Amino acid sequence: MSAWFPIMVSRFRDTGITFFDGYAGPGEYTNARDSSPVIAMEQALRNDVTRYGTQTRLVFVEVDRERAAHLESLLDDQFPPRTRPPDLVMRVHCDKCIDCFEQVITDVGGWDGPVFANLDGWGADVDYEIVQRIAQQRSSEVLVTFKDQFFIRFAKGEHQAGERVFKRHSGWRRVDQLPTADKKPFLLDLYRGGLRSAGFAYVLTFEMIDEGGHSLHLFFGTTNKAGVEKFKDGLWEVDGVSGQRFRDPRDPNQLSFDILHPDFTPLESRILELLGGRDHNLEELREDALLETIYKKAHVKPVVDRLIEQRKVELVSTGRSYAERVLRLADQQLFC
Repeated sequence: MSAWFPIMVSRFRDTGITFFDGYAGPGEYTNARDSSPVIAMEQALRNDVTRYGTQTRLVFVEVDRERAAHLESLLDDQFPPRTRPPDLVMRVHCDKCIDCFEQVITDVGGWDGPVFANLDGWGADVDYEIVQRIAQQRSSEVLVTFKDQFFIRFAKGEHQAGERVFKRHSGWRRVDQLPTADKKPFLLDLYRGGLRSAGFAYVLTFEMIDEGGHSLHLFFGTTNKAGVEKFKDGLWEVDGVSGQRFRDPRDPNQLSFDILHPDFTPLESRILELLGGRDHNLEELREDALLETIYKKAHVKPVVDRLIEQRKVELVSTGRSYAERVLRLADQQLFC
């Protein structure tokens, strides 16, 4: 959010921007300092955001009446309406997200410009119709929580959550017929493909693990590659959350790591795998890291330099630009 608000208000002064929180909650918790509504309001009211005079809309939806009332009261106490700039609109709605999202965004003029939708539906409640509609909106993005164990558990039952969360006729219940080790990758790939089919050209996935070993997946969908870079910057600049670890769910051999003390071994393996197929220039390896792994572009060159020093990789050609620096896998005898 610290990156999204200032960038978007500077680019979309004519249409305005909208932050939509579809499962907002009460605004505060016993085990967390801040909630997403509070964080969004803090970022929207920063001087480097408000100085543009762009209409900024924040819409929070919460199905529980008491929680919705608590959220609205808390936001009014922390951010009194009289202190908000005239171009900031804040609304709290008590309703089910799927039943009201189209209308509540319409009511504030949100469909005139880009929408960032935070869809933290406890990992199993985000209807596909919502992400599909957001994807149709120019320059819009979604952040969706996803809990694979929920769908594995109910694949045999009458629970209809899978039909709502995945594309219709996606065949998600096939997960019940797969070996245990294949269940999670199947569901993650299926949902990633669903977000791309919805219209998000770029989809990032990463897994958060709490101190008890429980995991929750986050999917970030955007139509803009710059959005991917900013999201990665936000992930890697996190200042540390007690008990939280991260990992790339597409690498089954990767151990989870504290983002402040990362393990670059999976990135080394990925680069060696790519170079095993053909030569690649450094910019291609940077793009692959950005779009296909949990790592940033900036992580690639130090890893490549280390592989060159270890004589596992060698330069075919050099140049001033990353695109001119072509690399290949070193001869096998150099691995000794």
